[in-house]
Amino acid sequence: MDTLNLLIFVTLFITSVKGDIQKNESNVSSEISEEEAARAWLDQFNRDISDLYYNSSVIWWNYSTNITDYNQKQTVEVYLKEANFTKAKTEEAEAFAWRNFTDPSLRRQFRFLTRKGIKEIKDEALLKEIADLQSDMEKIYSTGKVCYRSLDNCLKLEPDLNRLFTNSRDYYELQRAWKGWRDVTGREMKDGFEKFVNLSNHAMTSLGDVTNLADHWLSYYNSDTFEEEIISIMEQLKPLYMELHAYVRDKLQEIYPNHKFPTTGHIPAHLLGNMWAQNWDNLYQIMQPFKNKTLIDVTQAMVLQNYTVNKMFEITEEFFTSLGFPKLRPSFWENSMLERPDDREVICHASAWDFLKNYDHRIKMCTDITQEDLYTVHHEMGHIYYDMSYENLSIPFRDGANPAFHEAIGDTIALSVVTPDHLHKIGLLDTVENDLESDLNFLMKMTLDKLPFLAFSFTLDSWRWDVFRGKIPPGQYNTKWWELRCKHQGIYPPVERSEEDFDPGAKYHVPFQVSYIRYFAAYILQFQFQKALCDVAGHQGPLYRCDIYNSTAAGDKLRDLLTLGKSTPWPDVLEMMTGQRNIDASAFVEYFQPLADWLKAQNKGRRVGWTDLACPSPTSGLIDSEEAGWAWIEQNDENIMALYTDLANAEWEYATNITDHNRQVKIDSNVKFAEYEREVVLNASVFDWTNFQNETLRRLFKQINSTIGINSLKDEDKLKKYNAVISEMTAITSKANVCLSDGQCYQIIPGLTEVFSDSRNYSLLTEAWEKWRKASGGQMKDLYVEMVNISNEAFSQLGYEDTGDYWRSWYESTTFQQQLQNLLTELEPLYQNLHAYIRRKLQQFYGKEHFPSSGHIPAHLFGNMWGEQWSHIYDLVEPFQGKPSMDITPKLRELKLTPLNLFKIAEEFFTSLGLMEMPQSFWDDSLFVKPVNRDVMCHASAWDFHNGKDFRIKMCTKIDMEDLMIIHHEMGHIQYFLQYKELPVPFRKGANNGFHEAVGDVMELSVSTPEHLQKIGLIDNIVEDQESDINFLMSMALKKIAFLPFGYLVDQWRWSVFSGETTPENYNEKWWELRCRLQGMSPPVPRTADDFDPGSKYHVAANKAYIRYFVSFVLQFQFHKALCGAAGKTGPLHRCDIYQSREAGKLLSDMLKLGASQPWQDVLEKITGQREVDARPLMDYFKPLTDWLIEQNQNETVGWSDECPQETPALINDVESAREWLDYFDKEMQNIDGYYSSAAWNYNTNMTDYNRKKQTDAYLVLSNFIKSAATNGSKYDWKNFTDPVMRKKFSLIVDQGTILKDKEKEVERRNVRSNLKSIYAKAKACLTEDRCLAMEPDLATLISTSRNQTELLQAWKAWRDATGRHMKGNYTRFVELSNEGARQNGYSDTGEYWRSWYETPNFQDELVKLLDKLQVLYLQVHTYVKDRLANFYGSEHFPSSGHIPAHLLGNMWAQNWGNIYNIVLPFKDKSAPDITKRMKEMNITEIKMFEMADEFFVSLNLTAMPQSFWENSMLVRPTDDRDVVCHASAWDFGNGKDFRIKMCTDVSLDTFYVVHHEMGHIQYYLQYKHQPSFFRYGANPGFHEAVGDVIAMSVLTPAHLYKLGFIDTVENDYESDINFLMRMALEKIAFLPFGYLIDQWRWSVFSGETTPDEYNEKWWQLRCKFQGISPPIERSEDDFDPGAKYHIPGNTPYIRYFISHVIEFQFHKALCDAAGHTGPLHTCDIYQSKEAGKLLGDMLKLGSSKPWQDAMEAITGQRSMSVQPLIDYFQPLIDWLSEQNAGKQFGWTEKCQKSLAQTSAKMCIWQDHGWKVTISKLSKNIKWFPNFNGTIFGMSILQILRMTRKEQGLV
Repeated sequence: MDTLNLLIFVTLFITSVKGDIQKNESNVSSEISEEEAARAWLDQFNRDISDLYYNSSVIWWNYSTNITDYNQKQTVEVYLKEANFTKAKTEEAEAFAWRNFTDPSLRRQFRFLTRKGIKEIKDEALLKEIADLQSDMEKIYSTGKVCYRSLDNCLKLEPDLNRLFTNSRDYYELQRAWKGWRDVTGREMKDGFEKFVNLSNHAMTSLGDVTNLADHWLSYYNSDTFEEEIISIMEQLKPLYMELHAYVRDKLQEIYPNHKFPTTGHIPAHLLGNMWAQNWDNLYQIMQPFKNKTLIDVTQAMVLQNYTVNKMFEITEEFFTSLGFPKLRPSFWENSMLERPDDREVICHASAWDFLKNYDHRIKMCTDITQEDLYTVHHEMGHIYYDMSYENLSIPFRDGANPAFHEAIGDTIALSVVTPDHLHKIGLLDTVENDLESDLNFLMKMTLDKLPFLAFSFTLDSWRWDVFRGKIPPGQYNTKWWELRCKHQGIYPPVERSEEDFDPGAKYHVPFQVSYIRYFAAYILQFQFQKALCDVAGHQGPLYRCDIYNSTAAGDKLRDLLTLGKSTPWPDVLEMMTGQRNIDASAFVEYFQPLADWLKAQNKGRRVGWTDLACPSPTSGLIDSEEAGWAWIEQNDENIMALYTDLANAEWEYATNITDHNRQVKIDSNVKFAEYEREVVLNASVFDWTNFQNETLRRLFKQINSTIGINSLKDEDKLKKYNAVISEMTAITSKANVCLSDGQCYQIIPGLTEVFSDSRNYSLLTEAWEKWRKASGGQMKDLYVEMVNISNEAFSQLGYEDTGDYWRSWYESTTFQQQLQNLLTELEPLYQNLHAYIRRKLQQFYGKEHFPSSGHIPAHLFGNMWGEQWSHIYDLVEPFQGKPSMDITPKLRELKLTPLNLFKIAEEFFTSLGLMEMPQSFWDDSLFVKPVNRDVMCHASAWDFHNGKDFRIKMCTKIDMEDLMIIHHEMGHIQYFLQYKELPVPFRKGANNGFHEAVGDVMELSVSTPEHLQKIGLIDNIVEDQESDINFLMSMALKKIAFLPFGYLVDQWRWSVFSGETTPENYNEKWWELRCRLQGMSPPVPRTADDFDPGSKYHVAANKAYIRYFVSFVLQFQFHKALCGAAGKTGPLHRCDIYQSREAGKLLSDMLKLGASQPWQDVLEKITGQREVDARPLMDYFKPLTDWLIEQNQNETVGWSDECPQETPALINDVESAREWLDYFDKEMQNIDGYYSSAAWNYNTNMTDYNRKKQTDAYLVLSNFIKSAATNGSKYDWKNFTDPVMRKKFSLIVDQGTILKDKEKEVERRNVRSNLKSIYAKAKACLTEDRCLAMEPDLATLISTSRNQTELLQAWKAWRDATGRHMKGNYTRFVELSNEGARQNGYSDTGEYWRSWYETPNFQDELVKLLDKLQVLYLQVHTYVKDRLANFYGSEHFPSSGHIPAHLLGNMWAQNWGNIYNIVLPFKDKSAPDITKRMKEMNITEIKMFEMADEFFVSLNLTAMPQSFWENSMLVRPTDDRDVVCHASAWDFGNGKDFRIKMCTDVSLDTFYVVHHEMGHIQYYLQYKHQPSFFRYGANPGFHEAVGDVIAMSVLTPAHLYKLGFIDTVENDYESDINFLMRMALEKIAFLPFGYLIDQWRWSVFSGETTPDEYNEKWWQLRCKFQGISPPIERSEDDFDPGAKYHIPGNTPYIRYFISHVIEFQFHKALCDAAGHTGPLHTCDIYQSKEAGKLLGDMLKLGSSKPWQDAMEAITGQRSMSVQPLIDYFQPLIDWLSEQNAGKQFGWTEKCQKSLAQTSAKMCIWQDHGWKVTISKLSKNIKWFPNFNGTIFGMSILQILRMTRKEQGLV
């Protein structure tokens, strides 16, 4: 059948079937003929659509590759033409009964053909309008340019803006570009987009299948659950995304330190290396986990290999052909646009094109020669090969299985291409580092590309779906866009956005109307595909290393998928490929699992995630939406109520059954609750609530932020510890058992409470009082100290000064403390008169002999353990005896009332006021009676379980009047709970803490009246007379007035403790100072600092604030007066009973309902009409009693002395007692020293914040012990002891050096020092952006080996930039704190304290003398070295001032010059062998070096290293990437067993020397370990340093090196000796002025002579003056070059090294003499000399037990330091240098020269013409410069004379 006849047939057929076509035809032949007709129609359709699509594609291609108005118009026309065609064809296709076709393939094609899109709408005008809108938006986007710099300098998106976002790290430049792009795109198209939405939805509705474009797009996935599956995948990936987000956020904050990121956790959207923050791979260099690893970026390799754009596409083609795919056709290369043309505007967005005809496939791309574009090329080529694979299918099947498949294919290929293995195979990567660090680097780069994109793509179409579905109105387009981005991506706009903006339009796919969820699905599918292909390719190992290149098996499997096109349902295709029928993220998760684990570890301690309620304001960084604030408050209420209930249940279980299990459950619940509270406060902090307009909302947020309390602790271990400590202390008070001489044992309740209330036995009360304090407070002092530290840390994190500051904040008053003091002062006369009356009565009963003359009352006589309330001594002080008693206890017992009856009585009081009944659960669940079978906390308390239903009281009730009143008090709390239970949770508390306490007490003021007690039948008659009134008021005063100073002072004491004013050693002293002064009571037995009497009070142990009770005791009388007024009561206030007054009840209820929803002043005003706490109602209440007491006390002394009645104890002169105490101290010091050393070791060998904190904690323990010991040691009359050893021990103990008395400052001092050390240890010098070196071994090796002056200068400067520049502020503070400590301990400053160790009055003068004697030798060495260096580097690099540039001496600090030995070697033909090389050839390991050093000491008959040394030392740098302090050090753990060395050892001769040095310290430790801890030190600090060095002097002799096999021969000739001595001089002589000046600088700093603004100037002044070296570049006070030397941040005194460099030669000479050595001193080796070993060992054993002069005499026979052995040692070199330096420039100016060009000043040049001269002749031959002062760096003329040669006869 020809085409014409076929068309006629189809037309006739269609006409016949346009009516109703039955779905179920019975005539099979009819069905067959219809299907044949459909096939014929389909064939023609394929031909027609191919032609049409080809022509339209050409037009679209022309527009995309040449944006002109004409071409744009052409696209609109072709769009309409396409629409008309598809519309007609859809109608034709619909005429077939295709749903009944038996051929599933045919049926499937027709289903696709009849799916209607916008183009199928019938309204052509509407269609054109839509086409025009879309074209306009596309043009806006495609032609957008950002001209934020100038109109002449505009940036296009590609490549300009994309490159800017890739490369720039300028915050503001990025911000301008970000905003600019959105201004020229989104803003311009917003109206058009709104119209497009409306019109497209109208169009879709008219078609009938769906009502909006979103559902149309989703219909392509043929799945009702697709949207839910996408959401599920997003949730599956969220944990990984959040970890990556947290890591990136932290790193970016480091890059932009001046731009604080919002507390919400969001990242500014413009900082992520991409215009849309859709992928973050451009940040890789910042985020790279291991920067020491090679950065994989083959861009440079591509450029070097002359890659062209065509080559990039050819190499991509070769990848596909390696899998068995065909080569591309020539037309691809002829027709594609692979590079951006220069002559026209184009749409650069990379895209692959299938023209559906003539096998025409093309790519349009503005390709750059970059690694990124290489991957993009593979992606686009994936589309092309997909197109080619299905090009022979029918047109409806020529597409991806679903829209995501097409995107996934190229990316699947790229997953192989990006692997280092593949890049290596194709010659773009030289080496592949297959180690975990390299893998993590690779995975980081990949995840930065893949994972952020998923969040972005999900967000983009989530927004569009809601827009098209009408859920987002036009007026909220931008708002909702950012809500979603903030919620799902955790990013926020960097500038304010409004609905004037339309930021979605800044993304290509929005104006071009490309569904984006396909990319999301593709990013998941590609990993599923890759895993399947890798399995087929036989890949073994991690998924991320798989490369399917050259695998035809993988190619076959892939081809099977591609050739299917859209012919098969995509779940079937997916299953064929992967075995799965759903898109699944498990392969994605597997791929990135190693990185996920690493990120989780890195983010420990960081905030992970962000607040998803709303976006933060770009201005404030906070959420300013009040709507979001209310929503969050409601959400928080729901969450926190459940947690509160769980917590209350756990605490209730523990309080009512004290077991270890319940204690742990309680702790765990507290920790869980704390975690949530921290999260709550963190979330609350992201709101800009202080600027909310709604006052209630502001207050809610304020309450949340102020009530987290201890739960603010971020350290979970500390929080657990805090809760454990509190539980332990409260358990002590609850469980403590005291056995008295009456044969009974008692707990506090009810036993001891009853003893105090009932007993009148003075001795028994004394015993009970003392033993209770020992059993309670005495057991918890250390716990309390720990609690204080943790508590303060928690509240300092919240911005409070300490815990007390936090407690006081509850009262919302800046004058709160002053108000309290004023109240107490106002009440003082009443209390003092009551006190005077009670004192007289108690003296009458117990006898005056028990009362001090100071006026105080012994604290145990008040009928109460704490002397807080005195009700139980009413019988002793009753004013008018014989009057009817008001004590209803007998009546209660007579009536046989039970605890339940008492509670019912209390409830009835409240209900009589119209207040609420107790709920049934209250009666069911409360604890009213102490159980007999378990321990409980009997302290009465009311409980709110925060669920609005469960309220309880816990109380071990006694049947007495006191407990009846307590019941009313506790039920007042319950009534408060009931009244405010409907408020938001933050408001469910008293208006202030005193309110809650006052409510129950105000009931008691009515309940305790005789009138009330009579009404309820508990007294029979009321006697209304003045005497009865006085008795009643006395009984009330014993409870209310007696309590006031106690209620006041408890927290005064604690506030002084929390603030650090009162230190642990003064806890008890301060407690009694307050009690004696304010209460007028004194301890009945002597108290000491070892006691902890505050701990005997439950509230102290439980850390419950107490000032509330003082406040409540005043407030309750204000309330009482107001309620009595409401009840219409007249008469004396103390007779008022509000029982049954509904008016009073309503006034009270109205106040209770407010909770904390209003400031307490407002609440107080509502009930009382007053806004301040006022003592006048209380004074009115007790006015009759006050007048009576004044009258009674007319002949009494009212008051007492402020001080406690205790004499200052005399000094203890008991020698045996002192000796026992010293033994105790020694034992404890060893334990604590070991504890601290362990903590310090852990930190130095693993520098984490945790270990630093542990070290600080341990230091505080050590510090506190030393301070306590100093205090206790000072109690002995040790200065008058006859035993000098004891005197020395005591002097060491009482001298606290620089330890501060203020605990907080001592903590700060330690932390500052730790910070300084941490800066040094973690520092890396970045010579270039990607070359950052640690000091050891990298930087040290560079400085020692490099001879590149530029590189040396870079290293020199970079190290000081990385260390000192970051330290100055910390160091300044450290100096302040250290000096403060020194002054507190009797020294003028820290320098004086350090110098005191040398026990030499004229110590500084002695040092000057030593240096003066050594300067001649140093000057000779300096002159010679300077000359050699100038020859080597060129004299132009050396200043005319005579200094040597500091970076050229082979050492970072120019402290020793051994590393330039090869430059200055005197006799080159005698060049020394490379011993380091020989050591390595001999396979000498780091451990072997230590074993050889050990053997040296053993050869002297000294002690071998213990096994623990080898097991515990850190002798090499750890390989696990932790930060350590590499600086070599020897450690004594103080226990006589554990000795270690910490050192990052490398194999070299220099290190071999250091090993012996450090081993010398250990040997010293071993020799004096038998000494008491006092004397386990060197005789002076220099001795310790000298011991190792003196051994090394033998070790370094050629003779010894020969014995070790390190050299082959010993050349005993003059030239070899000079070479050897030169090497030694470079180490020893070069060091001397440096060793001297370090502490000269510090002592001037400590003394204040050098101020912080002169630190660096003074440093270089000394270095230029004494060392003759100068900085190689300009230095300023912004620099802090001393900090580049470890001993400055480490605070290690340095003069010891100068001293050691002198005395080691004294030691060496003495040991050589003992060994019988003859010949030059420099040739002596004492190896194997037992005699030398004994002499040395005998000295070492002394430790510091004798003055250092005695130790010096023991080994050398001399009592002073001498330089003569050092001069003798170097004499041959001195003579040789004198000859070599003849005629050369000597010396240098005293001041540094700022630049090489500066003219020399104050310079002396010495010219030696071989004269024999006198002093006068010499002076004539010195070239003098202006102002020359007769010295060369401080040398006298006589000293200069000594520099001349001996043969000249002048010496």
